[in-house]
Parts: sequence; C-alpha cells; structure tokens
Amino acid sequence: MDRFKIIFTILLVILMGSCGRRTGKDENKLTIWESYNDEEHEVFMEIVEKFRAQNPGMKIEIQRIPFNGMEHKILTALAAKNAPDIARVDYAFVAKLADKNAIIPLTMKDIGDLKDKLMEAALYSNYYKGKFYGLPDQTTCIVLFYNKDIFRKKGIKHPPRTWDEFIDIGKKITDGSVYAFGMHNSLWWTFPFFNTFGAEFLSEDGTRCLLDSPEAIKAFSLKVDLYRKYKVEAGAWMAGAMNPDLGFRNGKYAMIFNGPWSIKSLKEQGLNFGVALIPAGPRGSSTTVGGTNMVIFNKDKKELALKFLKFLLSAENQAMWSNELGQIPLRKDAIPYLDTLKNPYLKIFIEQMKTAVPRPPTPYYTDIELTFNAEMEAALNGQKTPAQALKDATRKVNEKILGGLR
Repeated sequence: MDRFKIIFTILLVILMGSCGRRTGKDENKLTIWESYNDEEHEVFMEIVEKFRAQNPGMKIEIQRIPFNGMEHKILTALAAKNAPDIARVDYAFVAKLADKNAIIPLTMKDIGDLKDKLMEAALYSNYYKGKFYGLPDQTTCIVLFYNKDIFRKKGIKHPPRTWDEFIDIGKKITDGSVYAFGMHNSLWWTFPFFNTFGAEFLSEDGTRCLLDSPEAIKAFSLKVDLYRKYKVEAGAWMAGAMNPDLGFRNGKYAMIFNGPWSIKSLKEQGLNFGVALIPAGPRGSSTTVGGTNMVIFNKDKKELALKFLKFLLSAENQAMWSNELGQIPLRKDAIPYLDTLKNPYLKIFIEQMKTAVPRPPTPYYTDIELTFNAEMEAALNGQKTPAQALKDATRKVNEKILGGLR
C-alpha cells in the first residue's frame, strides 16, 4: 500500500507539473479574431510580426472572420464559452456586448495617454454607460465626393461649402442626363444632415430617442427637399435605382457622400474626383463616424491584450497603416508622418474628423435604424411629411424599443 501511495504521489506531481507548464504557455498566448479585407490584413500582419519579434515569449494566434459574420460568430462563441481574447467588431456592436457583460471595461489607467492622443470621436465610440469597453483599431467618416470634370464643365469653381450653395450648384448641374446628387436613405447616411443642424439622436442615458426635435425635422426636410422640391437628387435611395457609388463612378451623379474605403478603387478607375467637407448647416460642417474597435473578452488576459493593442496604436504603426492603406490615422501625433503627396485626400478626412459626431452607443441601434429607415422612405416617397415620418419613427422607438429602459 505504501508503495502504491509513493507511485501515485509521483504520478500526481508529474501531472501537476505538466498542467502548470501548459497553463504557463496559455498565459502568454493571445487569440485574436479579425475581419480585415485582404489589403488591411496584410498590413495588420506586418504589425503582428513586429510585435512577435519584440515579444518572443508571447504567442499571437490570428483567426480571420468575415466582417459580416463576426457578430454571429461571437454570440455563438459566448454561448459556448469559448470566446477569443480579443475581437475586432463594428463599433455599433460594442454596446450590445457591454450590455451583456461579455467584454472587459477599461479604466482610465488602462487607456493612459491614449485618451489625449487618439481621435476623440474614435475613442468615444467605445464609451457606454460611463465606461470605455475597447480601443479603436480603424475609423472612418463620411465626406462629400465630387466629380471635378462635371464641375468644370458646368463652370463651378469649388465644391459647396454650405447647404444653400449645395442647392444652387445642384440646380446648375442637374440637366436630365446627370444629377447633382445621389444619396442613401438609411439613418446612418442621414446623420450628416442631422449633425449639421445640431440634432441629437438619443438622450444622454440612452433611454429616449430625440429625432423628433425641430432641428432634426429641419435637417430631414432638407434631405427630402433635395429630391422632391429641388429635384437635384437622383432617387438613388430607391430599390432598383442606380446606387450612389455606381452612379458616381459612371458620371451620372456629380456628388455623393462616401468614405475613405472608396479612394483606392476610384483612383485606379482614373476618375477625376475631389473630396470636401460636408456642407455646413446652422451648426457648421459635421458628419458621422464609422469604424471598428478591438474589445477584450478574457479578464485574465487584459494586460497582455492591452500591451498588444497599444503597440497596434503606436504613432509609428498608425502612420504606416495610414500611408499603406490611405485610411485615417487614429493617433493625432501620427499626422505629421503621413505621406499627403501619396494620399492628398486624407487632409479633408482628418479635418472632418475634428467635428465628427459618433452615434451614442446603444445595444438597440439595429432595431432603431430599421424603424427609421421605413419611416424616412415614406417621406421621400411623399406618403408622409418629413415631420410626421420622424415623429412616427421616434414614437415607435421610444414605445417599442426603448420603452422598457425607463
């Protein structure tokens, strides 16, 4: 019996030692799910390899997930209790994850000097109920794209700086074969109108939608008037119509709202285009912010995750990211290192980001947008006034979607 106890003890020690070594390896391993396109993935992996070289004791495991499938993949993983350490998510998804207590909040100590060095709108896209729940890895905003050849042909010397100029230029351009503007219907693409008029989306606590305000109604009335009253918009928002991007590429729409994701392909096409700030309204020029954030699921890996994310967000890596991909840098101190000869359009995007307004994070954004999209389309079709459409949408959101929060 004593002999059996000795053998059992030896085996137990060996087994515990083995488990300890395996745990040690896991403690220095980060699993990251990312959803970049091929060009972005290539640059991201350059940064990952640099991090690996500087941190030989750490193991980084990368898994690529299709962007449109990331939300489903994460929710499935959470149900199975096998979420990654870090995942790249659309910033509209951050609040939903935070509401489920699925991701780790960050303290101001965690964020450190990034609070002052990151683009404010990008950083605050992670802010929900008084806490930060991630760090941005990519940011975008909408600006005005215009066709320089059409402008020159019509004798127009510069893009519109105000909405009044936009309407005047629109009337000069629209001639039956070319429309001045092609626009989307959805709520996200309508925020530049709302923001330039100073309209608020949600109350500070996220329990009430405020898009039935006088400012919101004036802003949306302008959007509807571009199509119905001034007839300078092509109806590009309608099902079956030539969408804004295609119409712009084909020279049928002189102006569209768009983001930095289209710059490379437009340049490759050889289109003679420029970019400008969103036309100013009563509150000046403003826009909406898009982008993605890196969120942390594993509290035991928070320090390792932050080490990697801060490396990703270094000024050097942000300058490389921007110069290689033509995208907006997240760090303000990376701006002096940008190759603006290679990417002259970046100046406008960076300027526009200074007045960009992120959507207030809400777990219910998708449902809210779908409600507004249907009502806004009714106004564009002439079935409702702009005021009635916004009031009906706001009432439905407050009663059916946000009602339980109050």
